[in-house]
Amino acid sequence: MKEEETKARLTVCERQLVAEMERLYPDGADVAELIGRLIRIGVVDGVRCKVLVIRRDVERRVREGSRKVEAMYEAAERFCCSYEYVRKCMYYYKEINLV
Repeated sequence: MKEEETKARLTVCERQLVAEMERLYPDGADVAELIGRLIRIGVVDGVRCKVLVIRRDVERRVREGSRKVEAMYEAAERFCCSYEYVRKCMYYYKEINLV
């Protein structure tokens, strides 16, 4: 499967995770395909990936100068989910050992 086809099948959260992994591992490996496969076969927990990506997005926006609530609303819009879900990602999931 080509990298473009793999990326097209991923959700916004999954694509953001791919971008983060490509930034961390710029050696040219097909990270998108690897992550897509791992999520599809259930090795990687998609919910935890989504939580991590949403939290990182909100934290980045806050670092760039947005207020936290505003950053959370923007994240909800970007990831096509409710503000309540973003809020849950930010506060409830703090205990599940996400880096």
